[in-house]
Amino acid sequence: MTAPELRQLTVLSVKDPANAARVVLTLPMSRDALWAALGLIAVLNALLFSLSNLLVPGPSPLPGLFNVPLVYCAIVAGGLILTVYSLFWTGRFLGGRGTVDGVMRVVLWLQALRLLVQGVALVLLMTVPLLSALLVFAASIYGIYMLLHFIKQAHELPTMGRAAGVLIAAMLAMLLGLTLLISLFGGPIVGSFAYV
Repeated sequence: MTAPELRQLTVLSVKDPANAARVVLTLPMSRDALWAALGLIAVLNALLFSLSNLLVPGPSPLPGLFNVPLVYCAIVAGGLILTVYSLFWTGRFLGGRGTVDGVMRVVLWLQALRLLVQGVALVLLMTVPLLSALLVFAASIYGIYMLLHFIKQAHELPTMGRAAGVLIAAMLAMLLGLTLLISLFGGPIVGSFAYV
């Protein structure tokens, strides 16, 4: 897509998320291109996170992990993959007809928009911190509304309520999966930090 087309799609995503989702779902992208886009978004997330830490340092919940860009990039990539497959399988379970490629398209586009908002928020944080906080809050709330429309279109669901059900089920599935992973692998690792 050209830069003007991307701008138009960005504006459309805000003004009419359902129509924007339909456009995103028709973009001619191969599976390889989607995986490459996922990797690029993970890298850009890590770079933006590192830049924000340099410009506005703050406390990190797990400094040993989040302060290493490569590790943060891997965490973001893993989170995106988990999100895509959770939304795909829960959507299918609740009667959706979406594909992995379709779900990946909408998730990646929304992540690209999120990156754009984070970049603007970082600039505002350096100049008008209150406006930055308001932007992040508004984008978070409106982002959920957009996500519901994108899920509805990706899975061809009949109602927004069904899309909300898919989102809630996917979040619960991810929470359960992460809890199991932490209990299996994270317990000894987290406990070992006390001895380092």
